[in-house]
Amino acid sequence: MGCLTSLKKLAPALCCLILSAAPAEADGDNPQPLLRQNQALSPLTIDDKYLQNDIPAKNQLGTLTLHGAVEEASLHNRDVREANLQVSRFKWDYLAAETNRLPNVRVISYLAQQTVNSELVPARANAFLFLSALFPVTQQYRIGLEAKAVKLGRDIAAQKLRQQLDETRMQVKEAYYALALDESLLDDIEDSLRYLSELQKTVADQVKRGNSLKVEEMEVAARLAKARFEETRARNSYNIDRETFNHILGRDLRAGIKLEVIPPVDQLEVDLAQAEQKALSMRPEIQEADMRVKQLRLEKKIILSQYIPNVSVGVVYITLPGFNNSVISKNILAPGLFINWNAFDWGHKAMEAKARSKVEQSAQLSAQSTREVVLIDLHKQINKLTESRQSVATAQVARAAARERMRVSMNRYKYTADKLFEVLQAQSNLADENNDYHKALLAFWEAKAEFERAVGAEQ
Repeated sequence: MGCLTSLKKLAPALCCLILSAAPAEADGDNPQPLLRQNQALSPLTIDDKYLQNDIPAKNQLGTLTLHGAVEEASLHNRDVREANLQVSRFKWDYLAAETNRLPNVRVISYLAQQTVNSELVPARANAFLFLSALFPVTQQYRIGLEAKAVKLGRDIAAQKLRQQLDETRMQVKEAYYALALDESLLDDIEDSLRYLSELQKTVADQVKRGNSLKVEEMEVAARLAKARFEETRARNSYNIDRETFNHILGRDLRAGIKLEVIPPVDQLEVDLAQAEQKALSMRPEIQEADMRVKQLRLEKKIILSQYIPNVSVGVVYITLPGFNNSVISKNILAPGLFINWNAFDWGHKAMEAKARSKVEQSAQLSAQSTREVVLIDLHKQINKLTESRQSVATAQVARAAARERMRVSMNRYKYTADKLFEVLQAQSNLADENNDYHKALLAFWEAKAEFERAVGAEQ
C-alpha cells in the first residue's frame, strides 16, 4: 500500500513536470505524455525576458504566461484597486487644501418682522446683510505647508500601493506555480495509473498460469482503485487552486485557464552587495518610512507656523435696510487690513511641537529598523533560494533512479517471474521520489518569487 499512501501525500502538494520542447525530460528521464501541449521558455532567457517585458500576456495558442498573469492582476486585483483608490483620493484632498489660498467669502443675512414698539426702530420688517471677502496673506505659508503634507500623504499611499503590488505579484507567481504543478501532479498520477493497469494485466496473466496467487491480483486491484480516488482528489485540488488563482487575478472564479510549461530551474547567481543596494533603494517599505519622517517634520512646521498672525486683506459690506437710518447708516463698506492673532495660548503650540519632535525621533528609529528588517528578509530569501535549488538537483537524481528501478522491476516481474513485492516497493519508492521532487520544485519557485519581492526586482 506504500504507493497509494505516497500518492495521498502528493495530492495536497503542488507539483511541476519540467519539460522542454526536446523529446526527453530535463532530468534525463524517458518522456512522459502531458495533459496539454505547451511551449516552454528557454531557462537561459526567462528572467531577462520577464524583467524586460518581452514576454507577451498570451501566446498564439491562448496560453496565459506568468508575465501576463502578473500584469492582469496588477490591473484587476481587488486589493490593488482598493490601494489605487486610496492614492487617487489625495488628489482631491490636495485641491481642497489649495482652495484655502483663495479669498474667503462669507455672507450673513437676517430678516424679521418687528413686533415690539420702539422709537428707535419702527414697526416694520427688518433686514440685515453682512458680506465679507478676505484674501489670506500671511496664511499662505501655512497653507503651502499643509498642501505639502497632503502631497506627502499621497506619496506614502503610493508606496503602500507599490507594496500591495509586490505582495500581489508574489501571490500571483505562487498561485501560478501551484496551478501548473497541480496539472503535473495529474500527469504523475496518470503515469501511476498506467503502471498499475499494466501490472494488473500482468498479474492476472500470472494467476492464470499459476505463477501468482489470487490475493496478489486483488492487492493490485485495490491499489488501482485507490489511485483513481487519488486522481479525483488531485482534480478537486486543481479546481480549488484554479478558483484561488482567478480570485487573485480579479477574474470570475469559474474562468478556464491554460498555462505555459514552467521552465527548468535556472542557475541564477546572486550578487549579495548589488541585491542589498537594490533592495534598500527600491523596497517601498523603506521609502514609506522615510516619507513618514518627512511628514512628521512638516507637521511640526505647520504647528509652529501658527505663531504667525493671520493677516488678510479684503472688504466688508454691511446693509441695514430695516433700521432707523438716522442713527445707523444704511450701507457700510469697509475695505482694509484684517488681523487675527492668538497672542497667548499658554504654551499650547510649543507643547504640540515638542510632542511632534518625539514622534519624529520615533519614526527615524522605525525607519532604521525597517532597513535592517529588509536586509534580514533579503538574506533569508537568498538562503532559501540557494537551498531550494540544491534540493531540486538532489531530487532530480533520486527521481531518475527510482523511475529506472521501477522499469527494471516491471521487466523482471514480466519475464523472470520476480516477486510482486519488489515491483510494488519500486512503485512506492517512485511515488515518494516524485513527491519529494515536486515539493522541491514548488519550494524553489516560491523561494524565487519571495526573492524577487525582497529585492524589489519589479519596481
